[in-house]
Amino acid sequence: MVWDTPRGMETWVLDKIFDRSDGWDVPAAEVPISRVIHHGDGNPNYLITIDGITVRAWEAHRWNPGVERTVSAGRLAARVEFTGITILDPRVLLVDSFSYDGLPAFGINAVGQPSLHAGSPIAVGFPVDLARKQLMVCIGLLAITSRELLTAWNQAAPTPQQRSDWFSGEDAASLAAAFLRGFLDG
Repeated sequence: MVWDTPRGMETWVLDKIFDRSDGWDVPAAEVPISRVIHHGDGNPNYLITIDGITVRAWEAHRWNPGVERTVSAGRLAARVEFTGITILDPRVLLVDSFSYDGLPAFGINAVGQPSLHAGSPIAVGFPVDLARKQLMVCIGLLAITSRELLTAWNQAAPTPQQRSDWFSGEDAASLAAAFLRGFLDG
């Protein structure tokens, strides 16, 4: 039994981004959101489900152990992780990432599953409204790109590796598109 539950570290902007009293006005029925604590480091994470895709968002305040950089590690990050996908040609992911100009970017996790990432720099005192708009664009890009990838992977597979009926055409696309427009609105 674990007696010491992980305590969340203090966020710079992340908790404020999803705070309804601080400007988050996306209906919970349309975009369910849950706050969880990462058990490894106590970092708060938000799970945002948009168009059937779950995007995890968090803040990074320092570089991972073993990574040395001379620039600030402060960033707001978002990721979609896939399961049940076999990558036959990783070069295709690199070509796609090149064509996206890095937003979103591809990754492969420790068990060989692909992921999509997006992020933007932040710091203590960073304007919440700007961070919210940037994260909304990242979430929208991740949701749309993930949907396109799942559709392509499902069509290429002899047996579906993921559900292929996640989306209902224009209705699903419009929700993610609303997030993409989030940076321009307001």
